[in-house]
Amino acid sequence: MKQLLLISFLFFTSINAFSQFATGLEPASDEDYSSIATTVPLITRSFKAMPTSYSLKAYCPTPKSQGSQSSCVGWASAHGARTISYAVKNGWENNKTKIDANTFSPAFIYNSIKNPRKRDNSLDVNCETGSSLTSAALVLKKFGVVKNSDFPYNVNNCSTKPTNYLVSKASAHKISHFEKLNDRGYNANLVNNVKKAISKNHPVLFGLFGYGKIIFEPDTYVYKKNPGNKGHALVVVGYDDNKYGGAFEIMNSWGSWWGNKGFFWIKYEDYKAQARENYVIIDQFNTPNPTIDKNKNIVASNKLGGELQLRLSSGKNMPVNLTEGASRNFNIVKASKTTYRVKESYTSGTQFRIYLNSKQRGYVYLLGYGSADKSVNKLYPFGSYSDFFNYSNSEIALPNEDYFIEFDNKPGRDILCVLYSKEKLNINSIVTKVKYGSEDFVSRVKKVLSGKMYKGSDIKFNHDKIAFNASSKNATSKIIPIFIEVNHQ
Repeated sequence: MKQLLLISFLFFTSINAFSQFATGLEPASDEDYSSIATTVPLITRSFKAMPTSYSLKAYCPTPKSQGSQSSCVGWASAHGARTISYAVKNGWENNKTKIDANTFSPAFIYNSIKNPRKRDNSLDVNCETGSSLTSAALVLKKFGVVKNSDFPYNVNNCSTKPTNYLVSKASAHKISHFEKLNDRGYNANLVNNVKKAISKNHPVLFGLFGYGKIIFEPDTYVYKKNPGNKGHALVVVGYDDNKYGGAFEIMNSWGSWWGNKGFFWIKYEDYKAQARENYVIIDQFNTPNPTIDKNKNIVASNKLGGELQLRLSSGKNMPVNLTEGASRNFNIVKASKTTYRVKESYTSGTQFRIYLNSKQRGYVYLLGYGSADKSVNKLYPFGSYSDFFNYSNSEIALPNEDYFIEFDNKPGRDILCVLYSKEKLNINSIVTKVKYGSEDFVSRVKKVLSGKMYKGSDIKFNHDKIAFNASSKNATSKIIPIFIEVNHQ
């Protein structure tokens, strides 16, 4: 009898490791992929303070099985990442009962985005058609998602669409941002970007591509890299630099009896090789209620802070000083003085970088003005980079750590304008408006932003470096423009 039990156990563990279930991840189209913003270009120093290990498993729901449907995208995005971010936001650490009672509906996502027909144009009655993570992102951002209790998963039916009532109800659970962590192909910062997101309690959705089976190295639950043509959507829920030479812990959608209770590990190097699409899920901001003191006065809680450095290619900072009257005239539209002035003059060909730091999550933009030709240009965001600065007390380098900005051959009074904002701005529209007008550049920018700027009396500027802290009782205060004058010889 003991021998029979041993054989049964070995058979079960073999099936557990090697049996394959449905998958269903389709690669994003080039158009859809390019429409997703890339996370801000954090500098190397911003990754050094991360812990050596971090886990979101305390916020994970119990892994469930997608069964025979090609619905892994729905499971990874809704049951996995969206439920985790919701549990984090509500502080449900280790409250498995509460989390499992509030999981989001994989069917809401999958049934909404799957193609009803197969490649041969026949009806997909068996739910064999897959979907992309970018399509799921569009639903989560534009419409949101409902709880599984509102729209239960039915392994035998994927043709039922959410009703208008459910779509309306889903809007309460929209995500704030969905950003990609790498460009297609190898990305030197991919592992660090994933770790950064996890360490800040943001689950990462990713696509495992170009594999044949999810199999494990002997006596472990560590993925063994192998080639193939499959695609599967999964969720990164943790990392450990000291496990298996550095590895990510992954939540699957093949049930809690599969793998290590539904989870497994992928080494960093194997992750870089086969995780070709990587996205961070960011929940809506919690809007803090204003603090009220014992005299029923509203205490300032609308805060914004940041710091900026201009650093030459030699590594030396460009010295600056605060312009006289910067605070007093800050939000007066016709006050044309810049906020800071660079002390020294620089010749054409001088190279430098701009380092930005934000003390709160928010949005950052950079404009450039050249007095020689009166040109106004958007300098950041550029390419597909995001305008959203998700990580407080971290730095980005502009254009990045590999390139510099160079003074052109048109000497004059150049002005850099950095916009720190608590809300997303239509920066292209702002640039268009600022390009025209009889006023000077500073006044034109202030005019466009009028009504949303912090008052100068609410801001404390540093005198010897470009840095500020602002606190206002006015909830409509959203933007702080910093103007930096540079003399270009």
